[in-house]
Amino acid sequence: MALAKPPRRCYLAAMSEILTLTVDSLAHDGRGIARLPETGHNGEVRGSGTAVFVSGALPGQIVRARVVRRKTRLVEADLLDVLRPAPDAVPALCPHQHICGGCPLQIMPYPAQLRWKEDLALAALARIGHLDRGMLAAVLEPPHPSPEQAAFRNKMEFAFGRDAGGNLILGQRRRGGAGVIAVPDCVLLPAGAQDILAAARRSAEQSGLAPYAAPPARRGPGRDKKTHAAGSHGFWRFLVLRSGRREDDPAPRWWALCVTSPGGADGRAAARALGEELLGGFPDLAAFVHEERQSPDALAAGERRVLCLNGRGGEDPQAALLHLPLGDCLFALDAASFFQVNTRAAQNLARLAQDMLRQTRGGAENGASLLDLYCGVGAPGQLLAPDYDRLLGLECDKRAVALARRNAERGGLTRCRYEAGDAAALLDRLRRERRGPGWDTVLADPPRAGLAPRVLDGLLALRPQTILYISCNPATLARDADGLQARYSLERLAAVDLFPHTPHLECLSLWRLKS
Repeated sequence: MALAKPPRRCYLAAMSEILTLTVDSLAHDGRGIARLPETGHNGEVRGSGTAVFVSGALPGQIVRARVVRRKTRLVEADLLDVLRPAPDAVPALCPHQHICGGCPLQIMPYPAQLRWKEDLALAALARIGHLDRGMLAAVLEPPHPSPEQAAFRNKMEFAFGRDAGGNLILGQRRRGGAGVIAVPDCVLLPAGAQDILAAARRSAEQSGLAPYAAPPARRGPGRDKKTHAAGSHGFWRFLVLRSGRREDDPAPRWWALCVTSPGGADGRAAARALGEELLGGFPDLAAFVHEERQSPDALAAGERRVLCLNGRGGEDPQAALLHLPLGDCLFALDAASFFQVNTRAAQNLARLAQDMLRQTRGGAENGASLLDLYCGVGAPGQLLAPDYDRLLGLECDKRAVALARRNAERGGLTRCRYEAGDAAALLDRLRRERRGPGWDTVLADPPRAGLAPRVLDGLLALRPQTILYISCNPATLARDADGLQARYSLERLAAVDLFPHTPHLECLSLWRLKS
């Protein structure tokens, strides 16, 4: 009987809480990756060992980091000091870059950001999607850069919190997610937004109501995410600023959406006072919307709309509508609706989607059909609608569906119809009701979670000839690609950078049904 080998000794077992590390790669969430040296039982170094994910670190740096969590196969750490900067580091655009969680790649040259994003997307598709890396490299087109790297966002979410002195602040999440920091010099928003934020913070502070702090997570089978008293953990949650225009006026305007916990009469009065103060002080603010959220999660979205004030301070539900351009159309959306936040880069995405599908159709005229899955307020499906005999848009948000119908009517698109409901259930109904022609083309633009398994199964059952999948998360795209490739072949793969200085990348993949 063979003797058991002595356990291999790893440097991890003897390390202190503070590590000096050389960062050599990047994780999908923007953290730097370093590796600890691993040794055998005789002390011999055996190359790279446990991976250390360092929040705030970038490839090429030598850093000191504090361990915050040990797992079976990895270590998580927070950056303390950069002992040696990356050789190609550039000055930060923003003075908050070192503590704000919003732009972790900002000191990396922009061309290098694009290369890392491209490599992360390819790695996910190969590792998770089991697609051949050589084939992927052959079909992937060079990433389309964002036309602007500063002041490019038409929407930003700001959280209420407290600073170290206990004062109420309105800003961004600290890097690593713990707490909120003020960001008065943030470079992502166009000019004028910071004055609105400062006024909102003062009004919220004067109300005497506390900023929201999520309750500690409850463990065990009996936990319930909604079992906490309304307002018991604070009131003020988020202020969302969006820029757009009115339908009849090309001048740029702001829309403010304030999300709070349910706060009773006092809370609603405070939110109204905040809105009236902002509207009275900023003539370019078109509307103020107040929504309440009971759930303790960190989503900057309301569950119930309480108030909508127009620019004159009067209650007007229609004041929540703003308009943003895409392609040669102007789309109406609600202050709480989803829409791409980088207006000029979104134009690149829309043009690319049109090109990919028109090339696939080979110049065919009418007779084809388009199923627009997760259609939102109708964009970009309505830009493609003139190329098809019929378009059906599916979306779970009833308010977005109503706006999609409005946008189609305004654009004279009489062959578009829209339905609200669960995507999987609607696809299943389409499959069961299919009597005539099926759906030639599917445009799928899901949220970051990707396609639910039942939705993917429904798509495969419909057997469209072509699927254009627009994804904001290469990891979930890769997971879904693993399911698609049994019946579909990947013909084109393109990427558009909508979020400079972050690891996020928008990918467009074109799939053709195998014969």
